Amino acid sequence: MIALLASLALAGPVEDAIRAELARTEELSLPDAPPLYHVRYQLLRMEQVDLHTHLGSLVRRSTLPMNGLGVEMRVGEPDFDNTGFGGWQDGFLRTSLAAEPTAESVRLDAWRLTDRAYKQAVEQLARKSAQFTRPPDYPGDYQLTGPTVHDGGHAEIGDADALEALAVELSGALVGGERTLVHGGAYVGHEAGSLWTIDTEGTDVVRPLQETSIRLAAQIRTDDGLLITDQRLWSVRAPTDLPPHEEMLAEATALRDQLQAVAEAPAFGEEYVGPVVFADTAAVDLMRYLLVPQLEGTPAEVPFDSWFGELGSQSGSVRLARRVLPPGWSAVDDPVGLPGHPGTFTHDYEGTPAEAVELITDGIVQDVLMCRVPRKGVDGTNGHARGYLGSRSSGRAVSLSVSSDRHQTRTALIRRGLKLARAYGRDHIVVIERLQEPALLELGTNFWYDEDDLPLPPPVWATKVYADGTEERLRGLRFAAADRWLLRDIIAAGPSVEATWLAPAFGGWGGLGPTEGLATRIRAAEVLVGEVELVPQSGDPMDTPIIPPPEP
Repeated sequence: MIALLASLALAGPVEDAIRAELARTEELSLPDAPPLYHVRYQLLRMEQVDLHTHLGSLVRRSTLPMNGLGVEMRVGEPDFDNTGFGGWQDGFLRTSLAAEPTAESVRLDAWRLTDRAYKQAVEQLARKSAQFTRPPDYPGDYQLTGPTVHDGGHAEIGDADALEALAVELSGALVGGERTLVHGGAYVGHEAGSLWTIDTEGTDVVRPLQETSIRLAAQIRTDDGLLITDQRLWSVRAPTDLPPHEEMLAEATALRDQLQAVAEAPAFGEEYVGPVVFADTAAVDLMRYLLVPQLEGTPAEVPFDSWFGELGSQSGSVRLARRVLPPGWSAVDDPVGLPGHPGTFTHDYEGTPAEAVELITDGIVQDVLMCRVPRKGVDGTNGHARGYLGSRSSGRAVSLSVSSDRHQTRTALIRRGLKLARAYGRDHIVVIERLQEPALLELGTNFWYDEDDLPLPPPVWATKVYADGTEERLRGLRFAAADRWLLRDIIAAGPSVEATWLAPAFGGWGGLGPTEGLATRIRAAEVLVGEVELVPQSGDPMDTPIIPPPEP
């Protein structure tokens, strides 16, 4: 019999109705079916404001409640259950609830959802058992951790009218200058509410949810047809935490002017192989794309067409006791240590208390970010589960700090890089400060970003810095190759940089909206990398407009 622990972390008619349905899951059974050993319900109650402005005009505004119910069914046993296997009918489901849910409507929704999820879980376990043979060192599929009870409260949405005026002003600041942008939009995602998690172990956790993200996106077309994208992102808990109004407008104007200057710059003409300095937000992006995937330890799902014991779930770039950075480097992820950031939390998506994790010491991986899905060589969850309603959670980065025991100025990095460049027969070094944002690359185009083909998205621009101090800004380049081994070729660290990005809740970047994703903070150092290969990226002349743009 499944044990239930009654608690009063959240009370009300709707919550009581969900508790009643959770208790009734003890009665779920089918002939010859494996036992049901764990059930989780999650109730999402949130108010959302979605805004889009373009070049100073309002395009769209919607204000609506988002009420949803998710259910997770696990049948079999923790060592081998229905989860972690390919396909889409896996026993994890979600449904939208009424704008003003009642106990009766929610109980009916939960009943229907639970029935479907249980039947799917039973069938999925049968498919998994038929197609997948566990190897001797298989770590299992889930961990029962015991109950957690916590009430973090419910966040209120507040007045969002000022956000509309701000978004109109920000996109309006992109108008003007010497060259017309082909796209200049401000996107606002403003939401507040709570996520309530209960399960058959007795977990009863309420997490407040509160985030205001404003993304300013700009695109420009060069004379040879190349489309260049740049952006600014502000992601905070509430509108009152945004930077001063004048500072944000100045950032918008700077974005416009920089992009117009890049469009006028000469094209990157030939292949470059040699040292590169990753500065400003490009230093953060370097860790975002190449380091973070090596630290998120939840095993991937076993392929749906797995046969003869094939195990895809433990492969990939995540491995303990392996060097990923040079000696002297360390990394810590602390979901609790930055309370004002929208991504941080005290309890993760599964209700587990969050922990700071020392991931890297002296350049070698000591631990990885985990949820309750086991992994070989890792002792349980460390409270880093993040996910989406009715989906399998995974251990994800939240607030990552990557640091070296020695730091130099950017000038010193460039000076050292120039010395290294001599061995390549070069009298200059390349400095990259910004990479294009994959979530925005397809705006207004048919471009589709594939992180498997492009581990690092193309830079917005590059700067050649010569030994005499002369600088030349260039556009139209991309990385010929960049994989995780590039991090081991870091020569020196410079000043620290901090930035927030929105990570996909699941899957890749394709189709991710401008304000969608998991708010994630990274603090990292600017770095000199010993060797990077850069090649020209040309535009398509067919994309060049036949007549010039209209006058602003």
